[in-house]
Amino acid sequence: MTKNSYKYIPDHSYSRFKHIRSEWFDIYEITKNRFIFFEPRHCEQAISNLVIGENYAALIDTGCGIGNLKDAVKMITDKSVIVINTHTHSDHIGNNRQFEDIAMLDHPLSRKISSEGVTHETLYSEILDESLIQKPWPQDFNPENLYLPPFEVTRWLKDGDFIDLGNVNLEVIVSPGEAPDHICLLDRNERMLFCGDILLKGPIWTHLEGGSLKDLLISYKKLLKYIDSFDYIMPSHNETYSDKSLLLKSIDGAEKVLSGQADYQLITDQWGKRLRKYDFGEFSILTLNIGSL
Repeated sequence: MTKNSYKYIPDHSYSRFKHIRSEWFDIYEITKNRFIFFEPRHCEQAISNLVIGENYAALIDTGCGIGNLKDAVKMITDKSVIVINTHTHSDHIGNNRQFEDIAMLDHPLSRKISSEGVTHETLYSEILDESLIQKPWPQDFNPENLYLPPFEVTRWLKDGDFIDLGNVNLEVIVSPGEAPDHICLLDRNERMLFCGDILLKGPIWTHLEGGSLKDLLISYKKLLKYIDSFDYIMPSHNETYSDKSLLLKSIDGAEKVLSGQADYQLITDQWGKRLRKYDFGEFSILTLNIGSL
């Protein structure tokens, strides 16, 4: 596990939900038609969220690309699946190759990744290094062969779009900060906000290329306008189910960092980057040690 992993997941975070195990994923039934696919043996502790409507199902993110996510989803639903990527970091698009119907934000970075894919060398550094994994690998998985080929995007999204699943509409909310092509998805039926990487229990990354703490705070305040429409925050890592009060706490934390009121410690991540970690208990904010926030 990496130095910056959120290593402790409280038992109650998952134990209250019905559990279905597959070879690589732990699958949990959050509500009747809302499921998560959790990767507990990877340090990213990635979560892919499945929302099932009357006509279609939406898979929000596809994880690290290690397990057979398509087969795992088939254990839950036989409906046609549209993948919606919250952004294009490798741990969110890893299994895009297994699906034919993919939607993502219409952004230059998204278009670049979809047209070029992700090389084995990049995936080895970001996903497959043995320091990031608790073995064994899934059966029939060969890490030496893993790469993400270019993939077709069947729907390019913009801010305010709705994805109609049949009696369920997911609203697209553009929300950069952790990544420039980041979106959240609002599910008013179950009063859930699927928030990718910008709201979660654990470290919030703003230090990668295209990240910006200033943009993140703008996105937080944008989400605040929707706060009467959701009760629960559904992130793409670590704990699956958080109260919407986390948004208010995250706004306060980001404002304190930007105003210089927050203390930090210097850390070094597994790629040798020197970072500032601002710890707020339930979550932390990571920034580069130099340059603009």
